[in-house]
Amino acid sequence: MGVTPRGPVSLETLRDLLGIARALYASWRRDGVGPIEMERLRYIGEDLRDALRVASRSNPGTGVHGMAWSKAERATKQLGDLLGDYHTVKNLVGSTSKRLGFVKPEPKFDRNDKFRERVKRG
Repeated sequence: MGVTPRGPVSLETLRDLLGIARALYASWRRDGVGPIEMERLRYIGEDLRDALRVASRSNPGTGVHGMAWSKAERATKQLGDLLGDYHTVKNLVGSTSKRLGFVKPEPKFDRNDKFRERVKRG
């Protein structure tokens, strides 16, 4: 089974995908997403990281570079399948911004705040 030469892997795109996977992992960990999804996401991140490492150290057209392509394609498809319509980009970007300290976290809405305030006033 030969590897079809596809040219160089876009290292920038792999970095972006890895960043998305990392941000999603942090967001899901905060939100308490189930262990199965977290484990799948961890494996996807590992595949993206490995593909980036191998692609950056190999020449296009080689078997090793082709394996990096295959791993990146598989991880990208799995990430898309895992996400589906589950997570919005707004939540992902917001969570990442908060982690980086760019956006102050919004206070959590508590529907009983007004009631408590009235009780205090009497």
